[in-house]
Amino acid sequence: MNRLKEFIDSLNMSAEEFAKAFGIHMSSVYRYTGANKKEERPLPIELAIEIAERYNLDLRWLAGENVYKYRDSTTNALAEIYSSLSDEGKKELFSFAMYVRGKEKGNG
Repeated sequence: MNRLKEFIDSLNMSAEEFAKAFGIHMSSVYRYTGANKKEERPLPIELAIEIAERYNLDLRWLAGENVYKYRDSTTNALAEIYSSLSDEGKKELFSFAMYVRGKEKGNG
């Protein structure tokens, strides 16, 4: 599977949502993820860097290498835990994370 598609799917985002988040056209997302086989294109390095920086991804992972997805080891551990959960567990963890984030923003 294309790593960009895998990542977008892990965010539970549509191609349209992802395109809006990065200010690109939805058709570009389809080309970069391989969904448009006729006009498939490699992910531009500038966009890859922007995605990696925004989400703390390892660029080598995004390029398809067999390395940790995230640059930070704590994030790697959290990602591994998250990946091992059922869909219900993922929803609960996400809900708790949103609660903690909201609590921190209220105290900040």
